[in-house]
Amino acid sequence: MKNIELLPLTSEAKKRLNEFARQYKQFAKIVVEVVSFKDDRLIVRVEQKEVGAKQLTKKELESKIRVMFDNEIPATWKLTVSAVDFDRLDIDSVNVDWIKLNMERLNIKAKNIETYTGIDKSTLSILLNENRDLTKWQKVAFYYFFKYHEVSTFKSK
Repeated sequence: MKNIELLPLTSEAKKRLNEFARQYKQFAKIVVEVVSFKDDRLIVRVEQKEVGAKQLTKKELESKIRVMFDNEIPATWKLTVSAVDFDRLDIDSVNVDWIKLNMERLNIKAKNIETYTGIDKSTLSILLNENRDLTKWQKVAFYYFFKYHEVSTFKSK
């Protein structure tokens, strides 16, 4: 598990958590990462990298991670799980209408996109006015830009 050394836990607890994470990665292609730990607040990110027989929902991923950490961390810690899921069809569906819908839904202005992505004003204007098709990389960039803003409001225990 990435960044487990950030946690002030016993070596035995870290070993058990690492083993859980190893098995999730091996058998379900689920990757678990400690994002941060400060003031008894633990933030963990989980993502299913590949889908075999069953793709798990965000809720299922979150539940598995909560069970994994149950009895391994002190009850006083606040555990926040950021479950990330994606589907290639989601990325393929990104178009100008999708971008505008998400801008409105998340209250994001073109200026915010310019600031956070580095896309200059004229290029963004051309893209949003449908004067140019989106490339595969632009679709991926917009998809993850909006996904980030969507999941940045973490669910807490």
